Amino acid sequence: MPDKQHLSLIKQGKNTWNAWRKDNPGVIPQLRSAELTDFNLSGYDLHDAYLRKAHLKGACLENCKLREANLSGAHLEGALLRKADMSGVNLRASHLKEADLSHADLKSAILVGTDLRKAILNNAEVYGISAWEVRLDKAQQQDLVITHPGQPVVTTDDLEIAQFIYVLLNHRKLREVFNTTTQRAVLILGRFGGGGLEVLRAIANKLRSMAYLPVIFDFERPRQRTYTETVITLAGLSSFVIVDLSGRSVPQELEATVKTLRVPFVPILEKGHSAHSMVKDFLELDYFFYPPIEFENLNELLEQLPEKAISKAEAYLKSRREKLKNIYDSDG
Repeated sequence: MPDKQHLSLIKQGKNTWNAWRKDNPGVIPQLRSAELTDFNLSGYDLHDAYLRKAHLKGACLENCKLREANLSGAHLEGALLRKADMSGVNLRASHLKEADLSHADLKSAILVGTDLRKAILNNAEVYGISAWEVRLDKAQQQDLVITHPGQPVVTTDDLEIAQFIYVLLNHRKLREVFNTTTQRAVLILGRFGGGGLEVLRAIANKLRSMAYLPVIFDFERPRQRTYTETVITLAGLSSFVIVDLSGRSVPQELEATVKTLRVPFVPILEKGHSAHSMVKDFLELDYFFYPPIEFENLNELLEQLPEKAISKAEAYLKSRREKLKNIYDSDG
């Protein structure tokens, strides 16, 4: 529930509210679940305010100061937020269907699971946003500003790719991203059922302790049209791949991945299980390490990983880098 005094001050008008905020700079307005539907909050100073799950449907917040405010789960359907200062605002799981955020300052805003269907975002500043699983059906997204203030203005028309385009423009940062990924990421493929998830998580924890970035992929998910492409993409961005062959079968996508990329594949196999017959097709490949690392329990597996998986993969990658260096250096 909202603080009764804070809610009362809000309803006394903009001048009263802003004067109180000026006199109480260290006080964070507590307005959780406040009922402010259709209320005129234009020009109000609500920076840092706690407005989680507040009811602001149809409210006017034009030119409102909402910097660093917590509006997670708030109801802002149809709200007017034109030119609002929303830098650093938390809009996680907020409802902004048909809201007008044109020319709003959304720099560094958190947009995770946010509903922006039919919203107007034209000319909004979106530098530094965190946008994940945002609903943008029929939203207007023209001329989103993706660059930092003071830099030449670059715009795009898609909120979800704005952060990616910025990385593309910043070549130095892009190189760092790819270098970090290809040098430290390790894709872990395997079964989730029958204790498989425990194995994958144990491997991931071991990799983290050795400064690697584990990426877990579940082969038992329902097949989709881009299933194989997803696996190939993840493997291609990884330093090497660890694959658990202990399930009843290895999907056909694994065959396509192994034969498409020259990335080290380190198979593991729980004792008492048999690898799928298709694995024989990979034995001629020097980057598919066979026989697999066999283990009876997690401790046995983890003890073997540094020497038989990580060191072996690192040695292969070093050898290949030197080989490629010699090939390309000879061209000069």
